[in-house]
Amino acid sequence: MPKLTQDEMVSILQTYQDRLTEAERQGPRAYNEAFAHPPEGVAVHEFDADGIIRRLNSEEPRVLGYAAAQILGHAVWEFVVMSDASRQSVQKKLSGEKDIKPFVRTFRRADGSGVPMLIVDRRLHDVHGLPRGIRTAMMSLENVDTTG
Repeated sequence: MPKLTQDEMVSILQTYQDRLTEAERQGPRAYNEAFAHPPEGVAVHEFDADGIIRRLNSEEPRVLGYAAAQILGHAVWEFVVMSDASRQSVQKKLSGEKDIKPFVRTFRRADGSGVPMLIVDRRLHDVHGLPRGIRTAMMSLENVDTTG
C-alpha cells in the first residue's frame, strides 16, 4: 500500500463510511457486501450500545494479530492502550454528549505492542432513531506519509 497522508486517510475512511451508510439503505445483502470489501488497509468493526464488538471485517484481525473469535464479543476498549479513556469516549458518543469526528487511538496488538490507528466513527441507529452502537473504520498510522 502506498504511503498516504493523514488527510488522504481521513478521506478514504469517510468515503467508505458513506458507502456503508448508502449500502445499509439498500438492504442487508448490499451492506454485507460493502462491509466485507473495504478499501485496502481499512479495518472496520461495529459495537453495540454496551461497547461489545458484534461484527468485524478480515482486515482488523490481520492488523491487530488476533483471531476474529478473540475480538468478537469483547468490549472495544479491551483492545485500546488507554482503555478507561476509550470507554468514557464510547459512552459519551453513544449518548450524544460527544461529537463524532476523526481521531487517533492506539490499539493493542496480540503481541502487546501498540499501533496508532486513525479512526472515523459513525453512530448506528435503531428503527426508532435511537443510537444502537457505533461503526468504526480505521487505518494504521504506522506508514503514514508525514511529508505531505
